[in-house]
Amino acid sequence: ASTPQDMQTPRPGWAEQDPQVWWDSVVANIRRVLAETGVPPREILGIGVSGQMHGTVPIDTTGELLSHAVQLWCDKRSAGLVDEFKSRPEVAHAYRIAGSPPVANWVGFKIKWLQVHQPDLYRQTWKFVLPKDFINFKLTGAVATDYSEASGSFLMDAQTKTWSQELAAMIGIDIGKLPDIHPSSKVIGRVTAEAATLTGLAEGTPVVAGGGDMLCTLLAAGIIRPGCASDITGSSGLFSVYAEMPVLDPRLMNLHHVIPGWIPFGVTDSGGASLKWFRDSFCQSEIAEAQRTGRKTYSILDALAAEIEPGAEGVLYFPYLMGERTLGTPYARGVFFGITHRTGKGALVRAIMEGVTFELRRTLEIIEGAGQRVDVVYHSGGGAYSDLWSQIKADIYGKKVVTFETSEGGILGSAILAGVGAGVYEDAASGAARCLRVAKEFEPRVEWRERYD
Repeated sequence: ASTPQDMQTPRPGWAEQDPQVWWDSVVANIRRVLAETGVPPREILGIGVSGQMHGTVPIDTTGELLSHAVQLWCDKRSAGLVDEFKSRPEVAHAYRIAGSPPVANWVGFKIKWLQVHQPDLYRQTWKFVLPKDFINFKLTGAVATDYSEASGSFLMDAQTKTWSQELAAMIGIDIGKLPDIHPSSKVIGRVTAEAATLTGLAEGTPVVAGGGDMLCTLLAAGIIRPGCASDITGSSGLFSVYAEMPVLDPRLMNLHHVIPGWIPFGVTDSGGASLKWFRDSFCQSEIAEAQRTGRKTYSILDALAAEIEPGAEGVLYFPYLMGERTLGTPYARGVFFGITHRTGKGALVRAIMEGVTFELRRTLEIIEGAGQRVDVVYHSGGGAYSDLWSQIKADIYGKKVVTFETSEGGILGSAILAGVGAGVYEDAASGAARCLRVAKEFEPRVEWRERYD
């Protein structure tokens, strides 16, 4: 069950949501699943939660939520603080400790922004928790996080996998305001009586630490060994591979996997969100048609784009609606270039699909240039529902692209982690192997390779 979530952007580069809305949605959706499936709550062996990463949810010592407008993963308001940090002589040392370059998306700099601009909120906060950790807290009363989320903070030591007092001191925030770190499949608590009453779950059901949505999706996609790459087209667009340790290239970021190992990756913060923005802003007639016919609006837009040859009639799209991280700047902005009187919605939709994919191809080229082999690209997330977009990716990457029977990889990955915590699977890798179901394969079309190159 799902509930769409709206993102507020009160200023350019800002992105906010209300954590209470997340929790209310979780409660409603759990009740809906239980009602529609008829599964007795006592038969549920464990709960795993994944969620959007890099959010800063402040709670006080009583567990009270202190803000209903928290910074999201793509929020860039701390960019000025990051620029100042990058000018310091110790930045190279900090990079080696954290295993990633400093960017405005990391939680540590978002907390620093609150300390500078909302000092009362910072002072009142007992713990800053991540979005999925807030849901875990509401379910269990336990305050905890996992390696995948902690690695996206610029506050965790990549070697020891513990909070770094040195990094916290460099940024200038209190390390005591951070939750304890656990393996993603570890049981951190059990469903409380209050949460059981609200959700219909059985009191005492074990809840594991879970992981960030990106890493849970990679687990479900079988990105657990070298040679396989992942393209996750959700709100953002992420291109990543598996490695045993961080790949220290300033153009790449690294996150700890939900299993032992690391994920070097590149990202565009407006991947699928670019198409959603275009749909919501310019496609009211298609939205009305979808409501009238029962089709999905994206399917209608897919059909328009499919009528346009590769190259989108010369229209180029630069997907920087929320700025960029390491392959650009937080101040970059989106562009359509090459529009003529002939340009219609189909060409613009195709240009968006191609532009997002070209942006992710930049990461593929960096990864292969660093000696990492890529044989196949697993495409997941909402964008994988579009066969057209999967074929475009195969053509632009020059690689076979594979999709899965379910594109809700974050949910499947977190369920696998819950299965490990409940003893269903020996470990997360074996659970992923048992759950992997390939749906379609898309081969690159050589006749379009030269044009795309």
